[in-house]
Amino acid sequence: MIARAQTALLVLVLVAAGVLLGSFLLEWRGQDLAVPVSGPAFEGLPSSISPPADRISVEVLNGAGEAGAAALVTEALRDAGYDVKTFGNATSFAYDETIVIDRSARSGAARSVADALGVDAVRAEPKPALYLDATIILGRDWRLRLERLR
Repeated sequence: MIARAQTALLVLVLVAAGVLLGSFLLEWRGQDLAVPVSGPAFEGLPSSISPPADRISVEVLNGAGEAGAAALVTEALRDAGYDVKTFGNATSFAYDETIVIDRSARSGAARSVADALGVDAVRAEPKPALYLDATIILGRDWRLRLERLR
């Protein structure tokens, strides 16, 4: 009697697991995973912030020390067509001004990011192992840079 109950319980658990897995797979397959580079999200953007022809990969680091700064700028950059690979905190929160660092030396990629943010200078510090075009370290002027993107 106990063996039959255990077998029935095992079958029930396996069926439930199969239903959950099948539901997840159907939901996942139905999602559009492509990131658009044109469309309504890009309408009304200033011409200086038009989506790049080639996706430019960046990381956004919070050097201002204000919670949420990197996440907000990341969202605006993604809306503008940039491929933000990662965001988080810089090693220091002592940055007064936002800086853009060229990581790939790919012609014009870091300059495009700097122009979109209104940053004058681009620092060249290639690091091919990062697989990024640019690193953005947000300074205390990050709100000004965010407004340029919107």
